[in-house]
Amino acid sequence: MNATTKQAPATIEELSKQLEALRTDFVRLSTTAVHGAAEQFDAAGQRIAQTSRQAKTTVEAAVTENPLAAIGIAAGVGYLLGILSRR
Repeated sequence: MNATTKQAPATIEELSKQLEALRTDFVRLSTTAVHGAAEQFDAAGQRIAQTSRQAKTTVEAAVTENPLAAIGIAAGVGYLLGILSRR
């Protein structure tokens, strides 16, 4: 054997200990990843909820300020959907 090669573990017990340590590290890492993903999904859900509330407020204000334009837009969208649904 040359000086740069590592010597293999001598016993099965050493291999078992290394395997158990690897399992423990894997469980710890996967638990951390799951918790991190859950936190990110929760934060994304909160941002979506906040954005939808802001959009609702904006639309309500626009409809209140320009009711005739809102009726015209709604009629136009309804007409286009009606045409598309016939195809």
